[in-house]
Amino acid sequence: MPAIDHKLIHFSLAREIEVHRPLWPAALLPADRVEAARAAASTLPPIFHWLMLETRLTGDDPKVDLLACIVDAPGAREALRDTLAGSTSPLLESARPLLNAWASPEEHPQRSCLERTTILWLEWDAPYSAPPLQHPCIAKSFWGDPKAAPSPREELVAMVDDGHRATFGEPADAATLAAFRRLVTCLPRGARALSATSLRPRGKNGARLFVSLPLPLVLPWLDSIGWPGERARVRRWLPLVAAPWEDVFLQVEVADGAPTAYLGLEPRQTELSTVDRRERARLLTSLIEAGLTDHGRVAALERWTHGPAPHDADPRTVRSVHLKLVLHPHAAVEVKAYFGLHLRRRRPGRRCAQDSQVELRATA
Repeated sequence: MPAIDHKLIHFSLAREIEVHRPLWPAALLPADRVEAARAAASTLPPIFHWLMLETRLTGDDPKVDLLACIVDAPGAREALRDTLAGSTSPLLESARPLLNAWASPEEHPQRSCLERTTILWLEWDAPYSAPPLQHPCIAKSFWGDPKAAPSPREELVAMVDDGHRATFGEPADAATLAAFRRLVTCLPRGARALSATSLRPRGKNGARLFVSLPLPLVLPWLDSIGWPGERARVRRWLPLVAAPWEDVFLQVEVADGAPTAYLGLEPRQTELSTVDRRERARLLTSLIEAGLTDHGRVAALERWTHGPAPHDADPRTVRSVHLKLVLHPHAAVEVKAYFGLHLRRRRPGRRCAQDSQVELRATA
């Protein structure tokens, strides 16, 4: 099975949290919460390729969640297998079945699914005592081979079931699989199903499907699956989340065999593109104008994205930011911000990340 040659480098989450301590914006990431995330991450082995600290641009909840992913880079599975044998991290215990299966797919009944799963995201909610959400990617072209043909619909549903079996040791319930089958069957040409995640670690009876669609196809797809949420809110925010030429990332939840009114709307990750910076700034300005956030929080976000790198930061570090709008029924729009970083091998002549940092300036 070919591994992804994406130039990402695994690293210690705790070390990078500590090294970047001067840049974590206190207005969004309180120092004590960052320290709690660092302490929790200190038990994790250096097997991950991407780090994110999640916070909120809206509301008064100061909690900071921890996310990390491991990708199918050359040698990643072998390193994970060797590391798991000696790891005692409490953060990995409940994820160990999936990690072990992914590290050694040839020994697992769900071999075909695991070999094609190119990314594993783990998401620990503060205070990091509950099992993490586990997000196995089911799209072969997502951080994999961009030329890979989309999987047949039934194959995607089978991968959802196989991923659930690898995670929890039992099949997904029939109603959830039937709901996923309807959702992926209704996906139009140009759309992709990216991952499916059980909400069991959060004590919820349901699951979440993560998809990407061209912007003009979002509302028709929601209609086709019978999404019960408020269309007017989607129409308002959709053109602010993404430009007409961009794909939109959606998270839809299912419970009892049907979609719920929950909806997550996400633009693509903002890293280096000038166009991305401009479009995300437009969204941030709209959030301020709607009274959902304020200039102080947006300024804190900007300091992360374009502040100078700490003196002891690895020059291969790339900082990023990701935004997510969550539409809950009968509640204000919730906006989450994901402060990310990863290490990337530099090509000859390429500028360091700190020489070309992201800027997300929102206008008054």
